[in-house]
Amino acid sequence: MESRAQMACLPRLRPKRFYDIVVQVAIIRPGPIVGQMVNPFLLRRQGREEVTYPHPSLEPVLARTLECRSSEQLLRITMIAANFSGGEAEDLRPTTMASKRYASRMRDIETKLRPV
Repeated sequence: MESRAQMACLPRLRPKRFYDIVVQVAIIRPGPIVGQMVNPFLLRRQGREEVTYPHPSLEPVLARTLECRSSEQLLRITMIAANFSGGEAEDLRPTTMASKRYASRMRDIETKLRPV
């Protein structure tokens, strides 16, 4: 809660329980900010925007963050939607996907995601 962005978000969030602060810390990060998840989360939290889930099986994963995704939730979504193991889902982290060292591994993952 030391960054200016975190402190500036607190009055808008109006946390009611500790987990609200946990979610705020998770979404006030470069990935969620670039992915434009902060404002939708705040609007949904205030009841000004409806929460919708891409599929009913993902509701348990996304309900606590009002359908705004953190990197950990993306791993869990991959495990549910693509039936990946934890290790396979871990290979989909952005640092792995962006690395040229993992190009062959990403081809293997793509093959698994696109069955013939």
